[in-house]
Amino acid sequence: MKQALSRGRFVAGTAGAAALTFGSGPYVMAAPAKELVIGLNVPQTGPYSDQGTDQKRAYDLAIDQVNSKGGIMGMKVVSTVGDDQTKADVARDNAQRMIERDGAVMITGGSSTGTALAVSALCQSKHTIFMATLTHGDETTNQNCHKVTFRRYNDAYMSAQSLARTLLAKYGTGRWFHITADYAWGHSVYDNLTSVVEPKGAKTIKNVLLKLGTTDFSSALAEAQAAKPDVLVITEFGRDMVNCVNQSAQFGLTKSTKILVPLVDEYMAKGTGDNFDNVVSTAPFYWKYHAGKYAGAKAFVDAFTARYGFPPSNGAECAYADIMVYKKAVEAAGSTDAGKVSDKLENMRFQFTKEEEWYRKEDHQGVNSCLVVEGIPVAQRGPGGFEYARVLEVHPGPGCVQPLASLSCKMDPTV
Repeated sequence: MKQALSRGRFVAGTAGAAALTFGSGPYVMAAPAKELVIGLNVPQTGPYSDQGTDQKRAYDLAIDQVNSKGGIMGMKVVSTVGDDQTKADVARDNAQRMIERDGAVMITGGSSTGTALAVSALCQSKHTIFMATLTHGDETTNQNCHKVTFRRYNDAYMSAQSLARTLLAKYGTGRWFHITADYAWGHSVYDNLTSVVEPKGAKTIKNVLLKLGTTDFSSALAEAQAAKPDVLVITEFGRDMVNCVNQSAQFGLTKSTKILVPLVDEYMAKGTGDNFDNVVSTAPFYWKYHAGKYAGAKAFVDAFTARYGFPPSNGAECAYADIMVYKKAVEAAGSTDAGKVSDKLENMRFQFTKEEEWYRKEDHQGVNSCLVVEGIPVAQRGPGGFEYARVLEVHPGPGCVQPLASLSCKMDPTV
């Protein structure tokens, strides 16, 4: 059921609309100042707060750039912001308030698949576009896909395919021990990675599941140390990953085994310092690589660095691009109506900071490249420590995205 336009759908400044202009003729009602409201639902506290804070920086930059060029369809873009705390119920409540109270026509943000799934379902029921940002689990655009939800960020399948292909070619198989975040994202990564490497001869010794926000990994790491694996897979993110990798070094595991972290960003690498040296991971964007290859990436990285004093993380890059992609789709649709915008997003191609990209109509997964990277020591990272890795391989999106035939997504017929 489509919602009627409300205060926030096309917000008119009450004072501006009511003001009267005096002149020699009759009173003239001043034109209302129209605004387009976007909800920024990002973790500002909790284990993924570094990622959420950096997304917020990029959103602010993108919105300012959009407004400096006339906004979206002549409307000034304004944001309403919420701290989702990386908790699904909080993220859902934030999004509901943003839509119902503030009149947001689009919700974006997040650093967790758990929060993304909650917000995605809410936005579907509210006929509101959701541009999912840092969500990596397959479920966001596969098992729990929705007509209003679009995910540009690489999913777990893409990372697993890319990581496994590079690792099998460079390091072979062997015995694998996993430490995994016990929620949708961790399970998705584990399932994807084992399904690729086990048929090639990798042997899974054990998978230890730990809750989000774990700070003491010693018990799991002691098990890993005793098992003497060839590969230790740490499927943890944000501050959890930093704690686990740093504690791995205390157990000597960074020297005795090959460590994989299925997904990394600049803050995680920075937080682990030299312990990230030689760790292999994936990323959808790396400022050092992309700024040297694409003019749009260089412009974004330069603008972000000039404003904040350091380069953007890959989650920040996705946040920035989400705003720009949404603008393009709204203007192509000539409307903020979720159904019309969704139709445009399903059928357009775009290029902002990477190669040409698009969303698949069948599941709304973004098709773009995935990098496999290997950490470098702090001494090689340059000022600020944000240059954290060498790129081992770049896997093009069409070759690593999940085949349509294997999707579980049952797309909503309409919004």
